[in-house]
Amino acid sequence: MVKWIVKDLAENLMPRKKFTLEQRKRMLERSQSGATVTDLKREFGIRDPRTLQRQLRQAREERTLQIARADIIKESLRDHLAEVRTLIEDWSAGIKAPSPPSFDRYPLSAAEAKEQVRLFEGIREHLPLPELWRSYQALKLKWNEYITTCKDLHKQVVNNAKKKWGLSLLEKNEQRPGLTALFSWDTLEYAIKAAMGDFQTGTLRYAAGPVNPQAPEIEYLMCNDRVILYAKDAGRYAEEHRLMITEWARSEKVVALAKLLAELHDLGKRIRDTLEEALLRRDYILHSCRLCPGGSSLAFK
Repeated sequence: MVKWIVKDLAENLMPRKKFTLEQRKRMLERSQSGATVTDLKREFGIRDPRTLQRQLRQAREERTLQIARADIIKESLRDHLAEVRTLIEDWSAGIKAPSPPSFDRYPLSAAEAKEQVRLFEGIREHLPLPELWRSYQALKLKWNEYITTCKDLHKQVVNNAKKKWGLSLLEKNEQRPGLTALFSWDTLEYAIKAAMGDFQTGTLRYAAGPVNPQAPEIEYLMCNDRVILYAKDAGRYAEEHRLMITEWARSEKVVALAKLLAELHDLGKRIRDTLEEALLRRDYILHSCRLCPGGSSLAFK
């Protein structure tokens, strides 16, 4: 009796053997596959059955916690991937070529705004498609070139008309002899479209009439229902304006601008097609990003 008590005390006073999580996991798997207590004690170098039971109990608790965490991670990952998809869809919808002749970055601004969303940094990792990102960068560079060229041409169109007709550029809502703010816009728009083969100047409709019946000396000139200038005998500028559009359409600068615009259309379509296919194939779920919950693909294991 005394011998057994001394033995039990000695075992309790001995330093307990440390087991890793993986060892406990293996211990539990062996127990569930039919290994006996004797088998487990021998395999894992355990002398006291109570130590074995304690390790098995801890292994069960760890497995329960691991399963719970995996479920939480999977749910979080589903939410994350849904957010990634929505951001890709919104980004794609904002990638549109400009309508001539743009003054600013709209509508590309809608796509660029998505780049400011924190999650966007993960889009590059979820869609590691080099050609996609090269095309997007090329689109933005060409867009800058397009906007800069348009702004320059707007000034040139106005200066050309000033010299040719002696009319100044009017401030907003002024109704005295001069060119309206829409003059350069419409002239360039029709010239670019004509250069691209999408428009014939013969389809332009002009109309002229007095601004104020009480003072008929000042008339307006409308081009396709938009007032482009005010002048005495404004109707006489109609054919000159039509000829001006034709001349600009044949100019080296507008021809180059039309080519650039066509490239922007092609790039935009190529990017949207790539993103559409990636969404249909759900490519974004095959890759992970730094913002993925639970170490990304770990949730699928």
